[in-house]
Amino acid sequence: MSHSSKPRSHPCGLCDKSFPHTCRLCSKTFISSTHLALHLRSHTGERKYKCSVCSKMFMQASQLMRHKTIHTGEKPFKCPDCNKCFGRASHLKTHRRLHTGEKPFKCTQCERAFTQKAGLIIHLRLHTGERPFKCDKCGKAFRTSAHLLNHQALEMGEGRYICATCNKGFRSVSVLKQHEKSHQGSGMLCCSVPIDHGQLYKNLPLHSFLHLT
Repeated sequence: MSHSSKPRSHPCGLCDKSFPHTCRLCSKTFISSTHLALHLRSHTGERKYKCSVCSKMFMQASQLMRHKTIHTGEKPFKCPDCNKCFGRASHLKTHRRLHTGEKPFKCTQCERAFTQKAGLIIHLRLHTGERPFKCDKCGKAFRTSAHLLNHQALEMGEGRYICATCNKGFRSVSVLKQHEKSHQGSGMLCCSVPIDHGQLYKNLPLHSFLHLT
């Protein structure tokens, strides 16, 4: 059974294009049967394009091509303002807003605006009170996943900022700095640069040298 209706013209009110192909599942219209066929995969879940490196599947060849840049490290999209390179055109577009000051995502509840949609979504939770990220240990909820991770690290006594004197971990530089005061007068030094838990350096001069290389 075909999901497309009989061709019926849906003219654009701004140009001379028409969209005669309609999806019977969601009523979206398309300029060609090829575009409609690609769209239908979003309903059927069909993914016929496979990555030869990691076997991940995609609905469109263009999606696969974009994905492959993750494996190759290719970053063909270069910012003309600062020469920073990106793997996707959409990432470059978002980055350039830092230079232009453009903030197209505006809050309808206040005057705040954001460069990315994700920033607006998180901000709106201040108005709605929504806290979708919940700690499974104590039940406390948070607006962002980052806040939840920080909370869990604190609850478990873990953190990415390590005291070089006692190897205790903290979730932020400010908390580590406060802790370092407990070692003052001991003749020992602490480093506030984050390091991996599995590679704690007990020789501070040697560890500090790593920051210079």
